[in-house]
Amino acid sequence: LATLFALLSNAQSQNVLQFPRLLQERNDLWTTVIQNNHSHISGLSSSIQLFSFDVFLDAVGANRGDSLSPECQEDIAALISALLGKFEYPEFAEQVWFPMHDSSGKIHQAILKGHIYFAGHFSECVEIDTKLTGRDRPFRADYFKIEVDILFRSNAKNGSCEVTDAGQVLGWSLGICLPASCSSEELESLLSVDSAKHNPICAVYRTNDHIENRSVGFYVTISVLGVVFTLCALSGIADFFLSDSLSDKPVSASLIWRLFIAFSLYSNVASIFDTSGATKEGQIWPIHCMRFFSMCWVVLGHLTVEMSGVIANPLDVFERTQDLITVFILNAFFAVDTFFFIGGLLLAFLWQTMDSRFNVQPFLRFKNYIRNPKQTNSPGAWLMFYVHRILRLSPPYYMTVLFCAFVWNQFFRDSPFSLNLVVPAISNNCRDTWWLEFTYMQNIFKTDYQCLPVSWYLATDIQIFLFTPLLILPLACKPLLGFAVAVVIFSISSGLNIFLVYHYHWPASLMFIGGSDPEMTNFNNYDLYMYCSPIIRCQVYIIGMLVGWFLQSKKRMRINPIINVILWITSVVLMLTVILDLHSQTTGHLIPIFWRAMYSVFSKPVWALALSWIIISCYYGYGGPINSFMSWHIFWSACFEISFGKVDMLFLGGHRMGVTTTEENSIKIISSKDLDNQEEAVHVKMRM
Repeated sequence: LATLFALLSNAQSQNVLQFPRLLQERNDLWTTVIQNNHSHISGLSSSIQLFSFDVFLDAVGANRGDSLSPECQEDIAALISALLGKFEYPEFAEQVWFPMHDSSGKIHQAILKGHIYFAGHFSECVEIDTKLTGRDRPFRADYFKIEVDILFRSNAKNGSCEVTDAGQVLGWSLGICLPASCSSEELESLLSVDSAKHNPICAVYRTNDHIENRSVGFYVTISVLGVVFTLCALSGIADFFLSDSLSDKPVSASLIWRLFIAFSLYSNVASIFDTSGATKEGQIWPIHCMRFFSMCWVVLGHLTVEMSGVIANPLDVFERTQDLITVFILNAFFAVDTFFFIGGLLLAFLWQTMDSRFNVQPFLRFKNYIRNPKQTNSPGAWLMFYVHRILRLSPPYYMTVLFCAFVWNQFFRDSPFSLNLVVPAISNNCRDTWWLEFTYMQNIFKTDYQCLPVSWYLATDIQIFLFTPLLILPLACKPLLGFAVAVVIFSISSGLNIFLVYHYHWPASLMFIGGSDPEMTNFNNYDLYMYCSPIIRCQVYIIGMLVGWFLQSKKRMRINPIINVILWITSVVLMLTVILDLHSQTTGHLIPIFWRAMYSVFSKPVWALALSWIIISCYYGYGGPINSFMSWHIFWSACFEISFGKVDMLFLGGHRMGVTTTEENSIKIISSKDLDNQEEAVHVKMRM
């Protein structure tokens, strides 16, 4: 029973990757609770309506003493008199008592469906500010949240008011409107003593209790952001009105002017929505479409699992997981693999660095390696290979971390969201582990205290990127050697994957709904060892790199129409198979461990192979109407023009001037029409 309420009440504070498992456990435990305590809960419901604003006042009245401040004692006394039907002030009933009673949360419908949080009405409560006849001090109300024991047992009883590791009470949560003159500390202290009255109240929180005061970090972060936005605005104005007139003046060529104009809001916004490059020859057109649908899939998956932590009938959501169509939402994890695939594909297709003199030189490195291996392998070239990636990602990412650490929680001040433990948890984690986020190691160390849980992708991608030369160089020297290296790394990754599934009896994927292995252990480290691990995730990345090398190495290719159709059908069947293959698990069937291991190892590579044929067929002009649909640049490219790479350029001075070198988010693709002279380049923006 305690575990159940831990799942229900702490759903919002968990890593989103663990939500499927939480939903599964919540359903099983809540069903057990209803079966074992149905008569008890029904009796309480009929006798005292479980819990209410009146019950709270009754408990406070039974424990009143000198621990309350004079103002709080006076206001509480007026409320208790009203509870007994005696109104000390003529305005009290209409302007204080009824609004406070009405705005307080009440346990009511859908408790058998997992409804445990009854918020009441925040704005109605905080609007109470009434001057009472015969009293100098107005009566003000504020919004509180109270935690009530699971089975409404007295808080003095052994076993009641259990607390989770996160510090939250295992029980019901209600929003209560109380006098603003009272603090949560004095009320909680008052209610923690033994009482003859039934007192199931375990904890009391007040609005803004968890919101810290603005610190130096807040003002520093706001100042930096203000300077950047001001610079963007001023630069945009200068760019719009002065650029043409100064174009032939010496000042336009000066470094200071070029750096200043790089922040231009006007030019950067135009660059963000510029889709002209999407129509040029030589693009891998389906990438835009893949990115669009993959991101929509990610958002839908996150929204679905997050929703279960806030809706009033989460167990109805669980019932929906057994529907075949719902498996497409639960298996949104393949959208992440699509991004890993695209990352490897573009990296190999555009192996692009700087030369030893640190001048920007975009060209096809696989061809250039044969022509000039010394320059391609110079220390400066490989140094900039890494520096470009770090500099491209870090500024906007670091600012996001600082924003979450010092500014983000202030947006919840004076709102009911300030009572959500997720808000202080994220800010506290950011203040404690910001340095770890800056090193891109948050997916390995202190994984339970991540500042931005979703940033695991950036960390994993960076870690894979660090070792990509192990595959790039062999492919450039001797392709067979490169394929051998890929097979070795792939085999190590697969072997480790199989070992983890067998050793810990882990599920086939993170879609942990339905039948579960009773021998499963250490699932809390699934993210660390499996889901976020670069050695596990590198399989899809490697396949993407091999496809990118293939596209770059072979300018044209003829494909037999029959083979093309067969491979298209095979790709679609494989994609549907890996998505729907776990449907039997959602209905309660326990998949044997052998097949769990096989699915865990091969589902992602199979997905990547299906994507590979889509890319290859469309790139060489055999995609037919599917290629036309996926190459609809006006929509796909425009929808994702505001990507990580382009927005960071807007906010951090990244206006394209001349040739740009980026490996990931806004990279140049050399047109196949001009592979030899390397004169024309087009942009493909890739979202991380």
